[in-house]
Amino acid sequence: MTIWNKLLPFFVSGFLTCFSHPIRAETTSAIFAKYPNIYFIETGSYHGDGIQKALDAGFPQIFSIEVAPRYVEHCHKRFANNNRVTLLLGDSTNVLPQLLTQISSPATFWLDGHYSWGTARGDLNSPILEELEAIRQHPIKTHTILIDDIRLLGTIDFDFLELDDIIKKLLEINPHYKIHFENGFIPNDVLVATP
Repeated sequence: MTIWNKLLPFFVSGFLTCFSHPIRAETTSAIFAKYPNIYFIETGSYHGDGIQKALDAGFPQIFSIEVAPRYVEHCHKRFANNNRVTLLLGDSTNVLPQLLTQISSPATFWLDGHYSWGTARGDLNSPILEELEAIRQHPIKTHTILIDDIRLLGTIDFDFLELDDIIKKLLEINPHYKIHFENGFIPNDVLVATP
């Protein structure tokens, strides 16, 4: 595979990402409502659309981790009067393991903290394997895990990780996970692992 073949999806995905959040936001509350738990834990707050959809879906307690201070500030203003929302500033590879020490029952995870063209970036383009490892180390093995933007696997946005890499890690958490897909920005763009 030439370098152009590897980089072309990066440019295409960057262009698509500019439009993904507003379009996708209409469907996520319905997806979230299918997988209720006490806790909703999101990586990648961005403008807070995922938080709003989690509120709409009825989650009692929502945690959102964001690496970019400007997005955390935006979300603080947007959700200032909502005590169900906790915003956490930092890279999810560091913040998620700390947060999980406070989690005492199954959670619904919305893992969406990868690099997007023109937006914030942590130490990795995609912290997905590190996030899944943090979940694997948690004593509860029946969390529901939703991973957004599956269309970007194999691109630089996901550090060229493939679907097999993600599924292998999910099955390390719980070998009995049922894995299927929901429609997101495009059909089958959200991977879902349920106990």
